[in-house]
Amino acid sequence: MKKTLLSICLAMAFVVPGFSRTLIFDPLTIPVLIVHEKGSGSGVLLQLSNSVYLVTAKHVLFSEPEGTNPPVILSPSASVKAYSSAGSTNVSERMINLDLIQSVHAGNVRFSTNQDIVLVRIESCQPNDHNVVHALSGVTINQGINASDEGWLCHLADVDVGADVYMFGYPTSLTAPIREMFDPTQPLLRKGIVAGINPSKRIIIVDCPSYQGNSGGPVVQVEHPSLGATEYKIIGLVSRFVPFQEEWENKTFRYSYVGISNSGYTIIVPIDVVLEMVWE
Repeated sequence: MKKTLLSICLAMAFVVPGFSRTLIFDPLTIPVLIVHEKGSGSGVLLQLSNSVYLVTAKHVLFSEPEGTNPPVILSPSASVKAYSSAGSTNVSERMINLDLIQSVHAGNVRFSTNQDIVLVRIESCQPNDHNVVHALSGVTINQGINASDEGWLCHLADVDVGADVYMFGYPTSLTAPIREMFDPTQPLLRKGIVAGINPSKRIIIVDCPSYQGNSGGPVVQVEHPSLGATEYKIIGLVSRFVPFQEEWENKTFRYSYVGISNSGYTIIVPIDVVLEMVWE
């Protein structure tokens, strides 16, 4: 069954009422919400080469490996909620249902052995027209979806320390307790800056706090290529927050305390890792 995919392009400049006019796109259309029986996380849809991929943090879908054993998939299936304007004039909800076991057996799931990244190939594109796609085995999509193409991506070498960034995602650990005030199935934005880069370890640190549910969400750098021009590029995906450890000891009563809290910094896996996994 063929469906039409409408890729988001940088040249597009549409604003939906109710959203900040600082952004040239509707923030709803960037991240996706991934839910399965063991938890939830965020992700992004990317159209690369002749396929469409769901990309997220590896720990969203797989357990931590034990010893020399490979990581184990956390749930046999997952639901992905996205927002899209593909095939419509209005942004509306889309649902993607994944049979992850079937996708793994078909060879459509790849994960990095040394980085917190996993790819799930969900659609293949028609060779002579990448806007025409069909869902792969184990994937059910109710309508056309938006996916960001390679023009939306920023390589690690072009990430700038001090640049403004937006973190997109579904921090359900924050929004679920206040569901009477905010719908936890809608994304929240955070704004920060690129705080540092470690090229040898291929890590980006952003001064922007993340919480459970943000994992796998895209981080977008704001660029100003020329006077009066603004571009937005995905630099990577949220992996985890940087913990702050506080220790103290009471020698009189002989007890100590060790507390772990969120430092406000977040580790980002650069998008280069995703591209290498697609092209390898």
